[in-house]
Amino acid sequence: MDMMEFMKEHKALVEDTLREFFRRKKEGLDHPLIRDAVESIEEYTLRGGKRIRAILMILGYRLFGGAGNEIIKAASSLELVQSYFLIHDDIMDESELRRGEETLHVKYAGIARGKIRDPDRFGENVAIIAGDLANTYAIEMFNSTDFPLDRKNEALMELLRIMEFTGYGQLIDVYSSILDDFGEQELLLLHEYKTANYTIYGPLALGAILAGGNPDVFRDFAIPIGIAFQLQDDILGLFGTEERIGKPVTSDLAEGKKTLLIIKALEMGNEKDRQIILDALGNPSVTREQLEQVRNIVVSTGSLDYSRNLAAKLVQRGKEHLTSLNFPGGEEYRNILLDLADYMIKRTM
Repeated sequence: MDMMEFMKEHKALVEDTLREFFRRKKEGLDHPLIRDAVESIEEYTLRGGKRIRAILMILGYRLFGGAGNEIIKAASSLELVQSYFLIHDDIMDESELRRGEETLHVKYAGIARGKIRDPDRFGENVAIIAGDLANTYAIEMFNSTDFPLDRKNEALMELLRIMEFTGYGQLIDVYSSILDDFGEQELLLLHEYKTANYTIYGPLALGAILAGGNPDVFRDFAIPIGIAFQLQDDILGLFGTEERIGKPVTSDLAEGKKTLLIIKALEMGNEKDRQIILDALGNPSVTREQLEQVRNIVVSTGSLDYSRNLAAKLVQRGKEHLTSLNFPGGEEYRNILLDLADYMIKRTM
């Protein structure tokens, strides 16, 4: 099985597992408001996504010789963690779209509009609750798996550590917009905490633990790959289309997101370049014309090439480490993981 076949097959298995979880969750829910909240979390969770974290957890398990399908349920819980983080992230970023559809706080603000004085606050309040519920569902699903108790407890502690460090990363991310000296090193630490740890290392580590393996062997692969993944994500955020990224193309600029693209362009551009970027960065009314100006500066200063080259070097470093390892699960799964590493920086979506 090649990487794309593995991803397609296991994405379907994960989504079937999530549908079954929500089917059971809705049984006996007679209160219309509660049932609507559960259905909204279900729709949000299932509306799209590659299921990268769940797939990596399954790979970590298979690499250490883990057998059976119980790992599918455990891995599916990570998609509920993802919903928890994204619902709250949408509120903090004031995003109106997620995967091409309304964010939950926007949906609920629409329901309240015309009925109360502050419908936006109402929408945020309900979405926060929905995010908290998704987090609860994740722990419930993970804890309901039939693994040996010692492994499950160790994995649960690792899951909590992953979520803790993701929170630290989000804290740094929020502060970054007001820190004048926020530079490349701080950004790479943010990416390690918020993306590499959560998206790559954590899922692989969880799979290894549940299979009785050593999760630490993945660290020197996962951290550079995870940082590269985020660098590519930021490139897509600035240069993608709304159809591909599932949100307005001006979102990252409007949010004041200090990506490596922006940091290096400010560093390498002239005074006029810097002023154009600063006028657009954090401006909720940023225009498409300003976006195009910033894109041109990012290209002309060499900032885009810098980010791409750094991502490629990080992927190569991670792949070299993984190639040096032998796993009881066999070479097939290692090759899938190597291909997945390349996919992460070559993807256009």
